[in-house]
Amino acid sequence: MRMSIQSYEFATLRRRLARAGYRLTPQRWTVWAALQELGGHPSAEGLYRQVQRTHPMVSRATVYKTLDLLVRVGLVTPLPAVDGVTRFDPGPPHVNLECVWCGRIEDVQEPRALASLERLALRRGFRVDRGVVVQGTCAQCGAQPANGRRGRADSKPPEGRKRHG
Repeated sequence: MRMSIQSYEFATLRRRLARAGYRLTPQRWTVWAALQELGGHPSAEGLYRQVQRTHPMVSRATVYKTLDLLVRVGLVTPLPAVDGVTRFDPGPPHVNLECVWCGRIEDVQEPRALASLERLALRRGFRVDRGVVVQGTCAQCGAQPANGRRGRADSKPPEGRKRHG
């Protein structure tokens, strides 16, 4: 008998929570499923809005507490973004590239990149357990005329960045 992806994720999530001493409640499953459905790197508020579409009885506090739990058990990584809003990244640790101009976050699914950084950290007595965020300017923002930017490496991104991607 073949197990569906949803059944596999349910079993995996239930096991990971049980190992940490927690139960998989319907509300936690709802938040996890919405996080997977959204993809990318949603904020807690964006995830809450997604959950509300299908489960309006799930409170904002439940979404925030579930995210906190998922971070504690290592299923989700918080990404403090340049816009001041923490975004959440499900999955194993990896490298993220974040544009300081538009706020776009891109996953780098290159195991050697994280492995190299992990070796560097270990030589200095650190253990990487949450992935890495590299900040810079994405190709789309870099291709724009310098009228919105001063075009210098020390220039600061404008307030109220517009997202693309």
